[in-house]
Order: sequence, then structure tokens, then C-alpha cells
Amino acid sequence: MIDTERMTELSVEFLDAAYLEIVERARRLAEQYFEQAQQFLGEEGKTHVPILIWVQQISPNAWGFYWVRVHYVREDGKGNAVARKIPKGPRHKYPAGAFSFVKGTLLRLVRNYEARLAELRQLATENRALRKTTLAWTGRYQKVQVMDDLIYNGVS
Repeated sequence: MIDTERMTELSVEFLDAAYLEIVERARRLAEQYFEQAQQFLGEEGKTHVPILIWVQQISPNAWGFYWVRVHYVREDGKGNAVARKIPKGPRHKYPAGAFSFVKGTLLRLVRNYEARLAELRQLATENRALRKTTLAWTGRYQKVQVMDDLIYNGVS
């Protein structure tokens, strides 16, 4: 007989480890992007990076990889950075017009990183769906096993 609990446990552990690796890659991309954006803008004599990648835990078992627009708000004589999430389109990609406020070299950089982030978003979504399906299938399979045991043991 198949030990479904052990197999499920191993499968879920593998999927969770792969998911955390995807999240870590998104974090590294966010750091790389910020460094490159600062470099490009510094060459143009600017210091403010108007758009950033935000890697956020949205539930105990899920993370999101978003773009945020950063602008400064003056309060009490101080400038405070405010980050607002840019609305993402359907599926895993941002619509073309989402980055219309970004110009020049930085726009090319953003589009390059968005393509890479979209791939990670898709992988992450597929990973979580597979995890959910694995757990659901195991539950159904275990119910069948219980029913079979009852039938074979003469309990009706």
C-alpha cells in the first residue's frame, strides 16, 4: 500500500522549498534592479528612483512581486517617501501603460526586469496551485482507502 502521508509530505516540502527559492530570486532581482536604476539615474544627475520592485508576503503561505511608484510628500518641512502599488493587469504581467511615467533608459530597465518578474510570478502561481492540488488529491485518495478498508473488513 502507498504511504500517501509520507509521499504528500515530501511533495509539499519540495514545492515549498522551490517556492521559497522563487521568492529569493525575486528579492535578488529587486536588489539588482535598484542598484542598476541608481547607477543609470546617477549618470543622468538624478538621485530619486521613481519605481521599485516590492516583494511582499501576502499570507502565511504566499508572496507577491509588485512594482511600486515612489514619490515624496512634504509634511512638517520633511519629505517622506510614499510607495503606491502599481495596478497589475490580468495574469502575471503588467499592462504596457503601467510604466508610462518612467522615461528613457530606466524604462528599458523596468521592462527587462518586468519580463523576468512575470516569469517568476507565473512559476510561483503554478507552484502554489500544484501544492493545493497535491493536498486535495491526497485527501480524496485517503477517503477512498478508508472506504475500501471498511468494505474489505465487512463493515457496511
